[in-house]
Amino acid sequence: MSTSKRVIKNTLYLYIRMAVSILVNIFTTRILLQALGASDYGLYNVVGGAISILGFLTASMSSSTQRFISYAKGGGNFDEVKEIFNNALAAHYGVALITGFILALSGFIFFNGVLNIPDYRETVAKIIYLCMIVSTVFSITIVPYDALLNAHENMKFYSIVGILDVFFKLTIASIVFFTRTDKLMLYGILMAVESWLVRLITQQYCKHHYTESQNINIIKYVKKERLKEMFSFAGWNMANIASGVISLYGMSIVVNHFFGTTLNAALGIATQLSGVLMGVSMNMVKAITPVLAKREGGHHREQTIEITYIGCKFSFLLFAFFCIPTLFFMDRIIEIWLHNIPDWTILFCRILICSSLIEQLFLLLYQTIIAHGEIKQYNVTRSICNILPILLSIVMLECYNFPPYIVLVNWLIFYSFFGGLVNIYYAKVNIGLSIKTFFFRVISVGVKIIIIAGTLNYFLLLLQKLLSIEPIIFYLISMILSIPLYWKICLTAHERNILLNFIRRR
Repeated sequence: MSTSKRVIKNTLYLYIRMAVSILVNIFTTRILLQALGASDYGLYNVVGGAISILGFLTASMSSSTQRFISYAKGGGNFDEVKEIFNNALAAHYGVALITGFILALSGFIFFNGVLNIPDYRETVAKIIYLCMIVSTVFSITIVPYDALLNAHENMKFYSIVGILDVFFKLTIASIVFFTRTDKLMLYGILMAVESWLVRLITQQYCKHHYTESQNINIIKYVKKERLKEMFSFAGWNMANIASGVISLYGMSIVVNHFFGTTLNAALGIATQLSGVLMGVSMNMVKAITPVLAKREGGHHREQTIEITYIGCKFSFLLFAFFCIPTLFFMDRIIEIWLHNIPDWTILFCRILICSSLIEQLFLLLYQTIIAHGEIKQYNVTRSICNILPILLSIVMLECYNFPPYIVLVNWLIFYSFFGGLVNIYYAKVNIGLSIKTFFFRVISVGVKIIIIAGTLNYFLLLLQKLLSIEPIIFYLISMILSIPLYWKICLTAHERNILLNFIRRR
């Protein structure tokens, strides 16, 4: 199977996963918000964020492991793949122990002056925090198996596990809704059990299907030089991911400190909606990432760059297809989704979606830089862009009493826009990507579709208000009209032929 067809097929598997996840999460979030209430839902998000603030360990190790396994597979060296997998297992078990210890110590800081938690909910919050530590440890130890699935481009099983995951969470939400015990505490405990179950399923599948994960012998395969190489790569990658995670969670901390847990509920909803829409394009990015590493590992630089151009454009177009009409018909979408809408929710959603729209233009460039391997200077520079929004927001709220949305506006400017420019610069320096070509093949297409699709949705919104018809009908009309628009304006003849040939063979 050709690379383009394999990417399309894997992307379709991921879209099936995403579609099911969206439908199930719509009900899950609504059930939880009704069961827990805005305050407890906000409390869960702020305590959960306290865990994610150190979740950069998992993210950085995951990127490192996947890159090394895919790179080795691109070079055709099976023994090296097995060696990397065993070293990755040893590294992740060590990291899991250290992370659990750090998170336990961090709890003393979070619950003594940092988090704004009502006194009568502090005990429950601590239990939730402990459950999330357990979940984090499980998520770290499963990373090498996830990386192996990605290196083998097995998005079918990955999608099946993802669908099981969301149905488990729906079941948990339903149990919490009907229980008479402390709903928040029960929810935290069941979520910890669910993370263990997902880990077990993934691990057993890999052991039965991939020889790299069979007959594990850490003592035989672990090498100091290999571990040093992987930790060095992960360490520099960690600087970038950690600063982004800290800044993202920093928004929750700042909003919580200045405005309380109710606004944390609004921010949590906005983050979830933005994340769901991001999944539209991230699925394709996930399908392309191992291909980039394999091409770079096989020393096919021109193919790496060409895949980057195409991937950046399609990533943006897929996100824009869903998010532009969502921006215009946001009020009704949120009203249908949630029974009770916390204050500021709709504005927060719009700003975060706009931020993600900008980010999509440059997102895949990060994976290309990672595939190349020279990441030290890039990660230092990107970390500065990541951390600036939260520092500036603290000053603006503390000294000048800005409204809460300024936190998200700063995120849009520094993380998404300036961070994207950093991605372009280092993609040029490290792999020879042409900025001029990137502008004409990616950015110009993005600007064109924003103007045209934005104008279309604006007139549809005016027509909807004039006729007083259900907004969701016009939302669907917008998406239907956008299909020929994207097909004719955004795709080249070659890209259209690839898609048509794939569809005909189904």
